Amino acid sequence: MQLQKLNPKNMAFSAVVLVMWGLLILIAGAFSSAFVDIAGNKYALLLAVPAAILLGILFVVDKYLLLLLILIFRSGLDAILDNTKLGPFGLGAVLNALVLIIGLFAMYRMEKSQRKLVVVVWLPFLIMYGIGVVKAPEIFLSVKLYLSLISTAAVFALGIYLVKTHQDFYKWMKVIVMSSLIPVGYGLLSIALHLKGFNGNRLESTFDHPNILAFYLTLIISVGFYLWKADAQVFGPRVKKLFPFYLIVLIGMLLATQTRSAWIGFGTGLVLYGLFFERKYLFVVITLPIIAFMIPEVRDRILDLNSGNEVVAYAKLNSFAWRKYIWESAINWMEPAKYLTGYGSEGFMYYSVIFFPLSGGFKTGAHNVYVELFFDLGIFGVLAYITLFAASAFKIFPLRKAKLLLSGIAILQLLQYCLYSYSDNMLFYLSFNWYFWFFIGLVVGLNTLIKKERDSESIQPTPQF
Repeated sequence: MQLQKLNPKNMAFSAVVLVMWGLLILIAGAFSSAFVDIAGNKYALLLAVPAAILLGILFVVDKYLLLLLILIFRSGLDAILDNTKLGPFGLGAVLNALVLIIGLFAMYRMEKSQRKLVVVVWLPFLIMYGIGVVKAPEIFLSVKLYLSLISTAAVFALGIYLVKTHQDFYKWMKVIVMSSLIPVGYGLLSIALHLKGFNGNRLESTFDHPNILAFYLTLIISVGFYLWKADAQVFGPRVKKLFPFYLIVLIGMLLATQTRSAWIGFGTGLVLYGLFFERKYLFVVITLPIIAFMIPEVRDRILDLNSGNEVVAYAKLNSFAWRKYIWESAINWMEPAKYLTGYGSEGFMYYSVIFFPLSGGFKTGAHNVYVELFFDLGIFGVLAYITLFAASAFKIFPLRKAKLLLSGIAILQLLQYCLYSYSDNMLFYLSFNWYFWFFIGLVVGLNTLIKKERDSESIQPTPQF
């Protein structure tokens, strides 16, 4: 056998490849060593890189399977994602980016009429917030929040795009309800064992704050209640019989959050349903507050509003009086010339150490979206925010002819969100915002589907005999 002559070009190429592989191995080893040193005892951070690789593989294989998994598990990931942060970024940023990219794919592939819905609802607010980012005192934090708002708009677009049939609508509605399994399971454990998710006798479960859990639960209760009442065979017979008990557990957890605005939102929904659909639920409206008031923690939370309402030396303000004080301090500090345009995105947080006497040198949010947007973006920012909800309600309202209960629940959810915006930092609650706006997107998508079905029926040709 004759030996082939060695080609110098092939030898050179092989040598280059070997050198590149060697450098890659050295870089990977150095990165792994440095990353482990930086991560320290943050075991979740050590898992961030392989988790990000797995997410990338899922994205390539099936984008919508990845979305389904994100929606099911995102409600239980706040604490884990916080522990994967290396500086300001972590695995949460990877999830946000992937959701945004999937949303952009949906925007590209959806029909022109669907794309117009997304633009009409979200574009005014995103434009105004983008202007605020340009003149923000802290550009990095402003861009970070702006990207989270864009990802929320992408989730809304996905809700519209994914409703191609009625079965699709119910499938994704069930996914929203299924996302509650982890927070409910951990929430019950944290109550029983006094784990981290039950701090100061207020339940927060897998979320970063009890208020976020409360707003999330009001949404899950509403969506779950609709699926339970829906004519479609959403659940099997056994699950349908047991589902009311699950709703009772959710209501109990809502009480345990001690979030008064969420209680008001839930109670309002129950009253309206009793008045317009089933009068027997008015009995629940009467008895539930009585039972709740017998619980010491609930009673103390309500009676807390009767004290601490005056700003005097060494006095402890209740939570609502504290909010009113910071709102008044901010608006009184504002220059009249800033009423139209504001101080830029995140301006309230940045200047709070200056205008708020009780800041103690720490930056704080307004706990009121309207006040914060007025300070940051001016009156036009507030109007753009209100337009976001008004436009959504306008797109859902025609659904009342086909799905009266669903349209009523969706519009009530929009009103409840506006209520929550009066006393909380709603723009920062990313995980809840994803579920909320995905639900609104699904309802808008169903209305679009039903309208398309009616239009196709009306233009069918007359049979020729």
